[in-house]
Amino acid sequence: MRHTRADVIAFERGITQLPQVAACHHITGNFDYLLQVDVADLPAYEDFYANQLAALPGVATVTSYVTMKTLSPDTA
Repeated sequence: MRHTRADVIAFERGITQLPQVAACHHITGNFDYLLQVDVADLPAYEDFYANQLAALPGVATVTSYVTMKTLSPDTA
């Protein structure tokens, strides 16, 4: 992500308008933001990525991880 203040503001306004985004965290480290995205399947994610996320102002690269399993104390 480019780091001009205008780009950050535009990205944050845009990301909060996407219904697929369940959570957006501004983080430190190698990445600027960590998103939790809820979609039906991988084709739905591909559509979200190509047509919405990558089109947001300031987005230069996206790294994606797919959750295979979610563990909680109830599942242990």
